[in-house]
Amino acid sequence: MIISVFPNLQNKGVEELSRNVFSVLSELNTKVYVSESLSSVFQSCNVFCDSEDKIIELCDIAIAVGGDGTTLSVAKKAAKYGKLVLGINAGRLGFMSGLEQDELELLKNVVTGNYEIDERLMLEAEIVKNGVTVSSHKCLNDAVISRGNFARLIDINITCGGRNVSNMRADGVIISTPTGSTAYSMAAGGPVVSPQAECILATPICPHSLMDRSIIFSADKELVIKAHNDKMNMPVLTVDGEDAIELDFDSVVRVKVSETKTRLIKLKPENFYEILNKKIIERRA
Repeated sequence: MIISVFPNLQNKGVEELSRNVFSVLSELNTKVYVSESLSSVFQSCNVFCDSEDKIIELCDIAIAVGGDGTTLSVAKKAAKYGKLVLGINAGRLGFMSGLEQDELELLKNVVTGNYEIDERLMLEAEIVKNGVTVSSHKCLNDAVISRGNFARLIDINITCGGRNVSNMRADGVIISTPTGSTAYSMAAGGPVVSPQAECILATPICPHSLMDRSIIFSADKELVIKAHNDKMNMPVLTVDGEDAIELDFDSVVRVKVSETKTRLIKLKPENFYEILNKKIIERRA
């Protein structure tokens, strides 16, 4: 079995944790790869190195070592190749992680196939200008249309099936998956939705109204979002917290469910609601 490991060395303790992961996987007779950019860091470990794209393509399973952002990034890349992903938490919440740092003994179940597969819905956000698709982006958490550099409200229009859904003045709107419902959307007051649900959420950011609330759409719907602002402050699209893309006056954003799904490895019997209580509610009580 080939396992590619993607450590986020910017997180405290990840280097040591990764070495422990390599040690366990070596005892399980797996072939372990890391990115060639980390070859000097882990040269004393029993690992092979190649380009990041190559080690995702050739592996059977990808392991992300870090926080939720690390797991999110690796999961999106792995989804292109239909690869399974396991997150090992070295961050704060680790809501998407399958293991904690003190549970590495469960890695044996990865090798023996003693696990469940948790499929997660993804979205596809397209920037369309004058009827032509300019760019397309897949997201596991959310696509956010928000104001630019100035602290001014923007006007946002959402349509679905050619019919008007919402007109709001706000800092922006978050279009999220059920997975993303526990991220930025929740912070903006949106509902928590089980990742097993098939739906799309639209949550306004600081709306200038007492009536604007989150709206949940069925997974077969396509949303069209248009944001208006003045010429000095262009609205932007941000996908899964990556680099912002400016949206000019003639652009709209179309969001629908992607045909691609993320496949996470589940090693423990906890369900979503137990994890929600442990990771968020109990920790902040």
